[in-house]
Amino acid sequence: MHLSKLSRIAGCALCISGLACQVEAATANIDALTKYQKISGFGASTAWAGSMSATDADMLWDTTKGAGLSLHRIHIAEDGSTSETSIAKLAVARGVKVWASPWNPPASYLQSYVDGKTTGKELNFTYAQAWANTLAKFPATMKAAGVPLYALSVQNEMDNSGSNHYTPAQLLTFLDTYLGPAMNGSDTKIMAPETQNWCGFNSYLTAILGDAKASSYVPIIATHEYGCDPAAYPSIAKAGKEFWETEMYDWATSVEDPGMTSALRVAKLIHEALTISNMNAWHFWWVYPCADASCGNGALWSQGSNSKATKRLWIMGNYSRFVRPGYVRIGATIAPTPGVTLTAYRDSSLTKIVVVAINTNTSATSQVFSISGAAPSKVTPYVTDPSNDLVAQASQTIISSNFTYSLPAQSVVTLVFTLSGTSSSSNASSSSKAVSSSSLAASSTTALNSSSSIVVSSSATTEIVQTANSFPGAHFSINGNTITMHLDRATQGTIDVLDLFGKPRLHLNEGALIAGDHKFQMSNLSSGVYIVRLNSVQGSLAQKFAVMNP
Repeated sequence: MHLSKLSRIAGCALCISGLACQVEAATANIDALTKYQKISGFGASTAWAGSMSATDADMLWDTTKGAGLSLHRIHIAEDGSTSETSIAKLAVARGVKVWASPWNPPASYLQSYVDGKTTGKELNFTYAQAWANTLAKFPATMKAAGVPLYALSVQNEMDNSGSNHYTPAQLLTFLDTYLGPAMNGSDTKIMAPETQNWCGFNSYLTAILGDAKASSYVPIIATHEYGCDPAAYPSIAKAGKEFWETEMYDWATSVEDPGMTSALRVAKLIHEALTISNMNAWHFWWVYPCADASCGNGALWSQGSNSKATKRLWIMGNYSRFVRPGYVRIGATIAPTPGVTLTAYRDSSLTKIVVVAINTNTSATSQVFSISGAAPSKVTPYVTDPSNDLVAQASQTIISSNFTYSLPAQSVVTLVFTLSGTSSSSNASSSSKAVSSSSLAASSTTALNSSSSIVVSSSATTEIVQTANSFPGAHFSINGNTITMHLDRATQGTIDVLDLFGKPRLHLNEGALIAGDHKFQMSNLSSGVYIVRLNSVQGSLAQKFAVMNP
């Protein structure tokens, strides 16, 4: 097993499970400095429900005793009302963002259409403005009731053939001419296209991104997953938009299964959406089930008179309670061992790393973890398996960045790592007058191009030794205590100065960045080696430099 000299501490693996360590276990490498998408949250819907108990609300949204879901989807009726106001207020009281979808316009606003062999109903554009006004009024109505509405979908499953049908061209017309202008000045974001599956999603995405006006109105791209397979759509992030999955359930069988077999199928759906499609948010379908047997595994609560939370809720909690809004997915070996898949996340200040591991094997599986770019000091596992519902296990002190954990059979396990301060070994000595480029290259956890080396002079000698750039048209330069970043085009992102353990030392910017030059002052940096890093929706830029104070 390779150990980075600066970001890992030599030593034997710690077997925190209390079982014998398996030497042959494969390694899951977690890289805190490789960042992917920001996570906006996890949620579900109470469409058409009218009430919820405080106990259920806590089980759904509380981050201490519940699953900690952070998003909630409600239904907009055709008259612009909802039956879920009281539920939405419970969600808001627990820090949850509420958003809404319409299922169809009023019947009087519809007309018949024929598309090949398909017939159905769609909006008669004679009533487009009236329908847009109804939707645009909904956020104000909810705000007056104590529910700030985070987002509003144009239409639930507009690629369907029911009373909710829009072609891509019709969607653009409705956005450009009616709903977009009607929503001007609103704090509520517009979401589209919320297609029913992956099959037709791309035609709507291409239409939105290809129309500058429509695209400007839609910061959230969304789809359901009822068909075809997830795929990567990098054009969404490049356009500065978020990508949400907004409805799915375990439809592998209609035979109800409140246990781990169904839960593991749902965990796979979440994992693939996050790793293949780089989605920012994921939603299950219903919280409460319908009475029909065909509803099967369509809700987080079980069917019948003794309805209660299923394992589906708790495996969602393995993500949502710990991977909070604003966390970022980071580098991880996605399938390190047969039957095991995992993802990893970190907070913005690099005080925690969260790993969610799915073990579909029918026996416990020993898994080796190795963390780079951060120094873990403690780990707490949380287990959902046939016997446990997101139950915390004993916290363990970590004496090495490499350790082994035994994942229970048929389980989803969240490992929450507390990170310690930077080891003194990560900083160059204050008496040093030179730092070799070769030694920096050997210790870096960020892919850097050594051919980019330049030298600048300053009162505190600063030598830029390497850069890495996946954002063409962006570059850093350093003069004295000033970092200058040039952008050829506007973006949105964060700029930080990190030490070699990935620990933030200076936070320079977060948010919108216009095209041009941006200057930031460095202060209180001791002699040592650092990385200045931009993470944005268009790409990343990192530059390693050494500070050698007199």
